[in-house]
Order: sequence, then C-alpha cells, then structure tokens
Amino acid sequence: MRRLDGVEIGALIVLLAGIVLALLHWESVQRMIGYVLHDQPPAASAPAPAALTPHVSAPIASAPASQPAAQQLRLPAASQPLPALRDSDREFGLALQGLVGRKAFAQWWVPDRLILHIVSTIDNLPRAQAPVRAWPVRPAPGRLQVSTLNGSLVLDASNANRYAPYMVLVRMVDPARLVAVYLRFYPLFQQAWRELGYPKGQFNDRLLQVIDNLLQAPEPSGPLRLVQPHVLYKYADPGLESASAGQKILMRIGLANEREVKAKLRALRAQLLLHMHAAPPASAPQTH
Repeated sequence: MRRLDGVEIGALIVLLAGIVLALLHWESVQRMIGYVLHDQPPAASAPAPAALTPHVSAPIASAPASQPAAQQLRLPAASQPLPALRDSDREFGLALQGLVGRKAFAQWWVPDRLILHIVSTIDNLPRAQAPVRAWPVRPAPGRLQVSTLNGSLVLDASNANRYAPYMVLVRMVDPARLVAVYLRFYPLFQQAWRELGYPKGQFNDRLLQVIDNLLQAPEPSGPLRLVQPHVLYKYADPGLESASAGQKILMRIGLANEREVKAKLRALRAQLLLHMHAAPPASAPQTH
C-alpha cells in the first residue's frame, strides 16, 4: 500500500514563500487525497530524491522552458555581507517576518535550515511526490472533508474553508517585496541548490519551471471524485491522480483558492522577469 506524500505553494515560497509552501505541510499529516508515496521511484530519467539528499533533478516534461538559458538574474548590490548558509536562519527569518508578520511566522514556519528546506521543497513540487521531512512549515489542525454524492466519494466543498488562514497569508505577500527578499538572499539559495547535488545550472531556472508547472494545474469545476482502495484517498480520475504533487495541492484547496494562488504566482513570475537580463555571450575560442 502506498503512503500519502502531501504538499503545498507552497506556499510555495520564499518564492513561493507565503504562497504554496504554507499550504504544503498541511496535506502531509492529515490523510489527504493527494499524491502517493510510491514503493518504487516514479518512471523518469532520474529517480525522485529524498529530501535534502544530493540528487540531480529529472526534467519536468509538462513544464515549458521558463526562460532561455541566456537569461540571468540581475542581483542588487549587497549593502552588507550575507551570513553563511548554515547561519542564515535568523537573518532570513527576520526577512520572512517582514513579509508575513512576526506572529504568522512564529505560528507556521520552522526556523531550521530554512533556505535549504525551501529549495528542496520547491524542487520537489513538480514531481510525483514531495517528501515531508524537509518542509519548512508546521502542520495545521483539521482533516480532509469527504462526503458522498450519488454513491461516490467526493471532496466536500467545505474542505476549501480549511485553507482560509493560509489564503490570508497569500493575500498579504506583496510579489515585489517577496522578490526583493529573494534577490537579496539569492546567493544562499544558489549555494543550497549546489549542496543538494546540482553541480550545474541556476536555482532560479528551476524556480521558474516550478511556477510554470503549478500554473498548468487542472481546474476541475465539479465535485472531485475520490476512491479509497485502502485507508487513504486518491483521485478517481487517473488524469488528476497523475498530476504533479504541487498541482494536486492546488486542486485540493478549491477552485476559487486555486485561481487566487495562480494569480499571485503570475504576479510573482512577472516580478522575477523584471530582474532578468541577457547573459553575456560566451567567449569565442581564439584561432591562431
């Protein structure tokens, strides 16, 4: 039998900081209908990694290229040196508090290796599973609300109400301020990306891929039918059940909430692109 793997936009973020990541930890502890932890790694060009274990990301077939490889982030001049990655929780935590407030930060976020955990979680959102061990947010009370309709199990419409506190956080986060925090700490995000086992490439490219994948989440308008082959729930529709972990989160939170989160993600992506620029061309080899 498979085990649930649960997620969220995460709040996605510090880039998905107040967004998908916050919704994420919720779904794990409670018996959610989401993606299931497979006994065997999902078929892909590379196995899905365990959280915080060095790995190389498998390509996301469903997500289009977010930016040409020739595009790079334009980082602001540092006003003061950044702390070492291992010592960054306090300073980065204060920056997150500036986005969501001290009370919300203390209530939901786990201030331990924050940047490393955020990078790992974001990397896993487009996969079939997103291991819970590295999630940077605390679980919330409440259980999945299920009802029956014409003899079939369905996700109860009232289930969307469980996400109300997190949707408040989504509305609070200003995309421009969020991107400013991200850019300030980006060298540490990139270092965390390297420490997770990616010798090449930029974390920002992966982030844009993840946002694109989330924006492609289906938007079911009717009741979501479920099946319960054993203890845990799954989507009855094979197409929905095969969606990525992050897409399943968005479908679970209710159509209105899903569209609101997507609108925030689009605004976030637009802010990121404002800070992208063409990379200098590679030096041509000299001829003699």
